[in-house]
Amino acid sequence: MNTLVLSLFPGIGLLDRAFEDAGFCVVRGPDVLWGGDVRRFHPPAGVFVGVIGGPPCQVFSSLKALNPLAGEKHGNLIPEFERVVSESQSIWFVMENVPGAPEPITP
Repeated sequence: MNTLVLSLFPGIGLLDRAFEDAGFCVVRGPDVLWGGDVRRFHPPAGVFVGVIGGPPCQVFSSLKALNPLAGEKHGNLIPEFERVVSESQSIWFVMENVPGAPEPITP
């Protein structure tokens, strides 16, 4: 059984850790925290059974009212999550985000 999972926006890897604890082998994709850029990343098709991740949520957060410029540097990266899920041809995905974020649309 393929247990290879691609993690997008891994940050410090807390979501990754949960999937590893559940028996998945997690491959971490690029993250701005470590100098990566998901916009330049293209996964191989058919390698990953799933894609997990939490695109930056600041632009959709209700707390944005406290800082109107929050999230403007990176903007909405959910379309990049959708693109990578599509390119990877994974069977499933899990996207974590705040309630105000749009639902991901994948083929």
